Amino acid sequence: MLGNVAPTEFDLRFSLFGIPIRVHPLFWVMAAFMGWYPNDPKITLIWIACVFISILVHELGHAVMAKYFGWPPEIVLYHFGGLAIYQPYSGLTTQRSIIISAAGPMAGFGLYGTIFFIRYISVRYGMWDGFSEQARVYIGVAFYDLLFINLIWGLINLAPVLPLDGGHICEDICKSVKRSRGDVLAIQISMVVAGGLAAYFFMHQQRYAGIMFALFAFFNFQAYQQRNRIW
Repeated sequence: MLGNVAPTEFDLRFSLFGIPIRVHPLFWVMAAFMGWYPNDPKITLIWIACVFISILVHELGHAVMAKYFGWPPEIVLYHFGGLAIYQPYSGLTTQRSIIISAAGPMAGFGLYGTIFFIRYISVRYGMWDGFSEQARVYIGVAFYDLLFINLIWGLINLAPVLPLDGGHICEDICKSVKRSRGDVLAIQISMVVAGGLAAYFFMHQQRYAGIMFALFAFFNFQAYQQRNRIW
């Protein structure tokens, strides 16, 4: 639904917990675009680092849970965020699918809680008092970015909109409740919610989020038309 993530010679590759990870070059480009701050490039670099850490932790939540169920995963970070890819060759149930989908946002919320605690303790005990004023500003920006991404993006990700995690959870529930064309019901819900969120974000001058959800609404409309042609 979100385009090609084929490997390139410029991909960054490494592994964590035995899980292979690939970072597409467009990931860095899109992160920089979202957080571009021309007056101080260091603030842009801090944003890129925070996006990388946050999305990686999110995808590790999915991947670690898939690995726990016995399905070897891999992670790809690309232009629209990230993917945890695995092949559930046996033992896939609705419950397990929902758990894997929810594990990403939960990992992000866990990181949010950890960062919030670290910020509270470090400020309370003056851990940054010996740093320069500019360094304290950058540290504050990093804390803010990490808290914002892992809370706000995590909550948005739980919206019942495909291909977000909330959309996949909604799809699993729809398929279990409505055996016939449950996937179509999930797509219909996605279209309505995505369209409503796009309008909301545009009205509040949040253009990037508005464009993203407008695209989601369009992609889901295309999927809905395709399902109807099949039927």
